[in-house]
Amino acid sequence: MLKSEIKKKNGLPSLYLEGEPIAAMAYTTYFEERSCCLDFANAGYKIFFVNASFTTLPINSAATGFSPFRIGIFEDIDAPDYSEFEREIYRTLSACPDAVLFPRINISMPKWWIDAHPEETVLTPKGGYREALFSERFREDGAKLLKLFIDHAKASDYADRIGGWQICGGQTQEWFHHDLAGSLGKAAEEPYRRWVKKTYGEETATLPSPEDFIYQGTPENTNECAKRYSLFANEEVARTIDHFAKVIKEETDRTQVVGTFYGYSFESNNTVLFGSHALRILLDSENLDFFSSPNAYTNNRAFGIDWADMMPVDSVKLHGKLSFIECDIRTYLTRAIQDVRPGEYPDDIYKTKDGTSVWAGPPTKELSVSAIRKSFAHQLTHASAIWWFDMWGGWYDDPSLMSELSDMKKLYDEEVDASKNPTSAEIAFFADERAYAKLFSRSPHLSAIKDTRTAMGNIGAPYDVFMVEDAKEVLKNYKVAVFPFPIASEYGETAMELCKELSIPYISATTDHPALSTGEIREFITENGVHILNDSGDVIYAGNGYVALHSANGGKTQITLPRVFEVTPVFGADVNAQTTDLLEFEL
Repeated sequence: MLKSEIKKKNGLPSLYLEGEPIAAMAYTTYFEERSCCLDFANAGYKIFFVNASFTTLPINSAATGFSPFRIGIFEDIDAPDYSEFEREIYRTLSACPDAVLFPRINISMPKWWIDAHPEETVLTPKGGYREALFSERFREDGAKLLKLFIDHAKASDYADRIGGWQICGGQTQEWFHHDLAGSLGKAAEEPYRRWVKKTYGEETATLPSPEDFIYQGTPENTNECAKRYSLFANEEVARTIDHFAKVIKEETDRTQVVGTFYGYSFESNNTVLFGSHALRILLDSENLDFFSSPNAYTNNRAFGIDWADMMPVDSVKLHGKLSFIECDIRTYLTRAIQDVRPGEYPDDIYKTKDGTSVWAGPPTKELSVSAIRKSFAHQLTHASAIWWFDMWGGWYDDPSLMSELSDMKKLYDEEVDASKNPTSAEIAFFADERAYAKLFSRSPHLSAIKDTRTAMGNIGAPYDVFMVEDAKEVLKNYKVAVFPFPIASEYGETAMELCKELSIPYISATTDHPALSTGEIREFITENGVHILNDSGDVIYAGNGYVALHSANGGKTQITLPRVFEVTPVFGADVNAQTTDLLEFEL
């Protein structure tokens, strides 16, 4: 197996393979028969995530019943079937013999386990039962299957090409509860009782009622049991992830990187029982090296807004971990799933709704190029790693799109050896995970959090994103702070008090004003001396030595740099190479 690790290079966490830095750009697809791995290999990509699942039960158990997997490896525990997983392994190695393989493992239990352990399961909205993510039995038995999988991979003829691992599970493999409601029920009774005893020293905890989380018109949930359960439902998912990550670390002698989906600190899917709001538990874990999330799906990924990261990427970097962001960018080639695998899925799965849903791509090749560039510019300026998720396959099957993706890979290759003095953000934007426990599911105060984050994308200045727990370490580096949570946790309150102590101006959402607008944020930061690069309402990205501009409206616009720079255009930017502090465009 290939030795891999995350180490600091030029002050940033970077992926190292066999002791040498490597550009962390990757490709994967769910539908192996439509894989474009050869095109990506020809474009210079070396890292490939290859999907595997322990079960054929749905990955979207709460909403659609969808699963991309035709074969669950452990459907027959006496005769594990690796054929689907290994077909893509060998397809990838045929396209790229020196590929670096990252198995992306869906740790979810087969039906025989569900039937044998009903007391460890939760009923899903689509019907049927799935493992409760905080179940000790699930952790123990899932670890046994995981060890079998790793042992098989270690003994295989492709073992020497494996360079890392990503563990997945829960709803959509992103570690959300299978019912999207915290798995509140019989299976939670004993785990919750143990958690309360360990956390609060109380012996006789009882579960809250589902009604305790329903919005009744008041902003704050003051029900102590409900608040505790909200914390439990998130923290115990994080501990399950850490449990499985430790298994892989130990089985590979701690010589390979392990990552996971987790830490969607600005996403809630309208529930405070999501499962993904305890990143603070995992950031210091020695078992996790990278975290992944998709670009936010806000407003069906409309043009003219930032497709922000779901997680606080700068806290991830602060703790020495790599942000390995999933960029599942739809294109004009994205087709309805029913057309891709005819007859295999019900017609109500992932409808495109005449091109208005998040499942529909831009209508033209030119707009598709813009979408890919936009996503890439965000990640490049944030110094994040990328894996292109060609979800149904064939989304990038066009020479002009692959030319873009090839140029992007070349730029990332240059970044491996680059040493720059990057422009710095002057704004700290804070996530407050524990504050979710004080909110109600499906409340306007809950949805307002992502509205403020969306508004930040058009203020005309870059910003860094941290967890409130990191405020003491980072606040001194910023001119202003923005707190988007209408109700603060104790850590959020401490962070705001620290702003006062350090005389750092801050603006915060409140219960009376839960969402901050682009205009009021820009007015606040301008009054407090933050440099505005663009005041036209366009999306501006700056950092890591790069600046990028995205406009939905076109016309004349400009970027006012904080000082004079030597400027070199990339990706067709309509500007000459020059030394300047003012760039003007006709878009």
